[in-house]
Amino acid sequence: MLILKYKNFEIQKMDNSSVFNETTLKRVPHFLVLIIILLLGLPYIGLNWGLDFSNLAITINDGKIAGSQLIESQIRGYFRQTLLQWSGFSLAAVTVLLAFTQYRLSNDKIALIIGLAILFSGSIEALHTLVIDGLALQGPEKNNLDALIWFFSNSVSGLILITGLSLLVHAGANKPVRLVTFILLTTFWVLAAIAVIYYAAVIIQIPDMWLYDSYVSRPFELISVFIYLMLMIIVYPKIYASYPTILSDSVFYMSLTQVVLAIYIMLLSTTPYDSAFNIAYFLKVVVYFIPCTCFVINYVFSYSAVLEGQKNLKIKQEELKYMASHDPLTNLFNRREFEDLLDKSIANAQRNNSSLALLLIDLDNFKAINDTFGHFHGDELLKQFANRLVLLVRKGDLLSRVGGDEFTLISLNIESPSSARHLAERILNELNSPYTINGKLITVTVSIGISIFPDDGNTTEDLLRKADLAMYKAKNSGKNTYQFYTEQLGYSQHRESELESHLRKALQNDEFELYYQPKFNLINMEIIGAEILLRWNNEALGGVSPNEFIPVAENTGLITELSQWVLQKSCIQIMHWASQYNKMLSFSINISPVQLTNPQFPKILEKTLQEYQYPAEYLELEITENTLMGDQDEISKMLNVISDLGIKLSLDDFGKEYSSLNRLKTLPIDSLKIDKTFISDIHSEHEKVVIIDIIIKLANELGMSIVAEGIETIPQLKYLVSRKCHFGQGFLLSKPLTANEFTSIAYTKLGKTKSNAKVISLINNNRF
Repeated sequence: MLILKYKNFEIQKMDNSSVFNETTLKRVPHFLVLIIILLLGLPYIGLNWGLDFSNLAITINDGKIAGSQLIESQIRGYFRQTLLQWSGFSLAAVTVLLAFTQYRLSNDKIALIIGLAILFSGSIEALHTLVIDGLALQGPEKNNLDALIWFFSNSVSGLILITGLSLLVHAGANKPVRLVTFILLTTFWVLAAIAVIYYAAVIIQIPDMWLYDSYVSRPFELISVFIYLMLMIIVYPKIYASYPTILSDSVFYMSLTQVVLAIYIMLLSTTPYDSAFNIAYFLKVVVYFIPCTCFVINYVFSYSAVLEGQKNLKIKQEELKYMASHDPLTNLFNRREFEDLLDKSIANAQRNNSSLALLLIDLDNFKAINDTFGHFHGDELLKQFANRLVLLVRKGDLLSRVGGDEFTLISLNIESPSSARHLAERILNELNSPYTINGKLITVTVSIGISIFPDDGNTTEDLLRKADLAMYKAKNSGKNTYQFYTEQLGYSQHRESELESHLRKALQNDEFELYYQPKFNLINMEIIGAEILLRWNNEALGGVSPNEFIPVAENTGLITELSQWVLQKSCIQIMHWASQYNKMLSFSINISPVQLTNPQFPKILEKTLQEYQYPAEYLELEITENTLMGDQDEISKMLNVISDLGIKLSLDDFGKEYSSLNRLKTLPIDSLKIDKTFISDIHSEHEKVVIIDIIIKLANELGMSIVAEGIETIPQLKYLVSRKCHFGQGFLLSKPLTANEFTSIAYTKLGKTKSNAKVISLINNNRF
């Protein structure tokens, strides 16, 4: 197989092993021109040299000068022979050149062997034409010498082919042994032939090569026939089986031609220069022409292959360039190309004194959709989303996908920030229409962060960072909206960095404190337990809200250490109360989604409970709906392991996200907590009240307890009790308390507090 290697690309084209590079291929046209010059020019030159240096005195058998007609005929025959000889060794020279070149380029040993065989034969032809024809030989001596040279030229060439090709396919010996054997045998054949020819030409001891009165006029040609029949019948099948190439075929056709020309010489030619003799000489030229043609075909096809390879290479380069700059899923620009484009856009805007807007677009709740429908359908959603987005942008604007569900839009030459605002509003409105995924209609919203050049920065890093801050602000503002970068957002980022710095030292400095928000039985106002809340007081920062430091702890990985501290401190305090007051209440602790991704979390819980002898049934872990949107199989497995420990599980902020009812049935959830946003809208929004009714009914049907949080008014409490929601918490009942405060109302005063005195009075007077 011809394998062309071009700049790390491989091209398979022909059945011949060759390796070419660009420099080598440039020589091919020169080779072809050389062939034409040699074939057309050298025979003519050789003919003139033959006229100049050859002894043209011709004698006949009786030693007398023949008539002018006979002389003219013999001279014409001699010229024809000389012309064919010149053509032959000229073509042989070209063939040897091509053979050795192919061997040097591709290590093709068949080409080398053919080249050596033709080198010998062509050299003998050249010596015969240029030197020996100039010797003062006449009559039978010259004819015998010509026949002797002819015989050795053909026979030794065949022996070289047999020797080289036989050793090439011989598996019994190693390469060095085969090489040495080939060199020795070839040298022997060549030296023997040269010695015999020299002896015959100089000493003039030439055997009779012509038998004019015999049926076989040149019996020595039988040796040549035998040699080339061996090549055809024995050697060729073996060499072709190992090397099925065009050069292997050329060996067969060269041998066949040699057999045919030997038959012409032996059986059909009766005198030198007759028609059969000239045909045989012509066939000798054909012997050289066959491998020469094969080599030329190799080069031509190789050249075509590399031209095709260069074309394919250019296509590949374009494909690689496209792949390097585009996202394979959506065919939009990728992050690396986006950064290059933004750099160039900023430079152009600076030169033109213009503005541009960077919009960072992020799909809301895409992870939940991806986990629910699978990654395949998630990718399909991204493709549909990208296709819609392409239709919304202006001509010349640059759209990229820079993350899993993050897209960027570089809006060039904006007149004012209002242009970016209009574009963001159009994107929000157009992308809200449902998508068809797996035969279902899904509505997807986006959050968009916007930064403006040059107002918000003059580098790619500045604009991207500030657009990212604005996008997260949009998400925290309820999603499905857009947000411009402001200095306040920059302050928020600084605030987060400051919180992280102090948070790492807070545990060591004992800056955290546990608070307890009581949970009440709404029928008799007895405290049944409490939700444990974490508070942070720092000398430099003051009191820090959990809404601020918990996300920072999650992002920095400190949440695991912080949660373990909460669990241990809670167990110590609760077991102290149980021991001192002989009373065990149920306490709940909020669990971060990060903790549920830790496979060691159940073991940590079990070990901690055993260490402090805490009864598992009095501990409740609160998880948010958003936690359930992760890897459902892993989360379900984790929750079941925790439930098997005896720990209760509560679903916090229920109703805010998109929990599946079927999914809820399969999880070991013990209670649902109605989010305070629904409680606060009682008697103001009928739709929210309906949702509360549905949640309470759902919990009752699933055998779960229901807890309302955020109770702040008497009407809210009254409505919840009327709907058979018997447990709740909120500022109406009690604010979060310190350990001492909680002790005084939960253990020493039997759960009656000043804050709920009015509520108790209403209960006693049956005014609910």
